[in-house]
Amino acid sequence: MIVREYRLVMPLTVDEYRVGQLYMVAKASQEETGQTAGEGIEIVKNEPYVENEHGMGPGQYTEKRMYLKSKVPSFVRMVMPETALVLTEYSWNAFPHCKTVYENEWLGQKFILSVESMHANEPGLAENPLNLKGADLEKRKVEYLNIACEDSYAPMSKGEDPRTFVSSESGRGKLAANWFLSPAIPVMCAYKVVRLQFKVLGLQKKVEEWGQFYGMQVPLIQYHRKLFCWIDEWFRLDMKKIRDMEQKTRDITKQKLHQPT
Repeated sequence: MIVREYRLVMPLTVDEYRVGQLYMVAKASQEETGQTAGEGIEIVKNEPYVENEHGMGPGQYTEKRMYLKSKVPSFVRMVMPETALVLTEYSWNAFPHCKTVYENEWLGQKFILSVESMHANEPGLAENPLNLKGADLEKRKVEYLNIACEDSYAPMSKGEDPRTFVSSESGRGKLAANWFLSPAIPVMCAYKVVRLQFKVLGLQKKVEEWGQFYGMQVPLIQYHRKLFCWIDEWFRLDMKKIRDMEQKTRDITKQKLHQPT
């Protein structure tokens, strides 16, 4: 198993991030579902919960099915039938603490993937924000991710470049690489501990490394750029409007997934 702790420092407050992250997930789900026939996200449940088996406080529970197909690397598709390229996502959002677990029916216990998150109004300096212990703490590797930096693996997308974007609602933007040192810009950190295990003989190391980098690290940077560059769309929304958007997203993605090809 590979354990990574990603630290995404954002020019937002924790309260702003909560709204922006939910908005970003809903909008991205609408945009990406159906781009390739039969691929995308199906929202099965989205409802409040009071308690769960993880000992978290009350919050919002979601269950989704993720139809992957072409998003899975070829060396995985070679050993799995197309019908098995589906993940079920179970998520408990007791913000600022969140936990998401992914399961694959075909792989069963051979596959473990979870993302546990904590959010704080500081620039990512906590020593052990999710209280990891034992083997998890020993295996943990910390990675700082900066949405204002570009590399060949995560190039900037048109209209989603924090280095050139300026928000009319918040006045934030044109982020320099060291923007988080400015006292004029709010700063918070999304800590995300990702545990990934793929116990298939001959593929374990390759899939776990691919999954952590291309399946998690790169998308985290890309989607958090969207979160910031879409700020003018969500900055004045309240949670009721977010929940309404999530219901609309559920209907839209369901229609797109099942439309004739």
